[in-house]
Amino acid sequence: MADRVAGVEIRLLAARDSLDALTALLHRAYTPLVGIGVVLPEATQSISDTQQRIAEGQCFIAAMRGRIVGTVTVCGPQDLGGSPWTAGSGPFRNRDTAHFHQFAVAPELQRQGLGRRLVAACEQWARERGYKRMAIDAAEAATELRALYRRLGYEVVALGLPQEGGGRSVVMEKPLDHSPLREHLRTLARYNLWATRELFVHVAALPDELYHRDAGLFFRSVHGTLNHLLLAEHEIWYRRFAEGGSPVTALDTEIEPDRQRLNERLIEGALAWLPLIEVWPEARLLGRLHYRRIGGDAVELSFAAALAHVFNHATHHRGQVTAALTAMGRPCPELDMVMMLRQENP
Repeated sequence: MADRVAGVEIRLLAARDSLDALTALLHRAYTPLVGIGVVLPEATQSISDTQQRIAEGQCFIAAMRGRIVGTVTVCGPQDLGGSPWTAGSGPFRNRDTAHFHQFAVAPELQRQGLGRRLVAACEQWARERGYKRMAIDAAEAATELRALYRRLGYEVVALGLPQEGGGRSVVMEKPLDHSPLREHLRTLARYNLWATRELFVHVAALPDELYHRDAGLFFRSVHGTLNHLLLAEHEIWYRRFAEGGSPVTALDTEIEPDRQRLNERLIEGALAWLPLIEVWPEARLLGRLHYRRIGGDAVELSFAAALAHVFNHATHHRGQVTAALTAMGRPCPELDMVMMLRQENP
């Protein structure tokens, strides 16, 4: 499902964050599993247990308006002396394999993309440290959770340990090596986010009269062009890629009249592509995208080429806005991709 939870920040756990709140979140997220016979420590563990497990690796949280609504801890390989439970789980001791645990999203926010973003943060952490694979231990009876992992590219590679209360777990793995194609799409998505932010630095300085004036653009004003970008990229194309849907909406529909909220939604939408590109299986990137055009015609395109089009489309309309800014005698940003690359690698 698409990531539609606005205002959520994925970041490292900080000293100011409450371990009481984090432990309570784990209890809320894992207690429903007890009802299907899956007994995991996260459902009842103490605050000191939470702290000890966090200390094994790096903890990420999802924060919304000062509240912890998601968490996960990612670790490197374990050693048999410090983690005797790995005696029957070789993948967790492999020197090129990372793993994550204490993975939870607030029940009221599940199935909205936060889990995918947390997993993507773990995978990025592991790649940056040279790990080639990510492993997880999932309860065999937790079918919905295992289905999520499969959608994120994880496959069962071994049986895990017997669990308290009966049943057992399975070990699932995902390769983290990136193909040149995934790297290219990731760069395009990063550029899309960077250029959107850079553009809004200058658009924000426009008075309302100029912002709404007919500037001779295809969608007339700066506001009209940005509304089209939000509609096309995030309400149409994003749904085609993330949900398999084919929304039908006129391309000049004003879906966000408030200019500040339009700014925020475009940036949130640009952010949402990044975790998707991280977790889509390689076979999907190399496959085909099937959808229906607004007029109802069925279309089949190269998945990767269609995604590249989405980012190219945004570049096209950002160029129109910068031209309008120049015509109005206003400063405009330098949006060449090389500028972003130089900033990333000074």
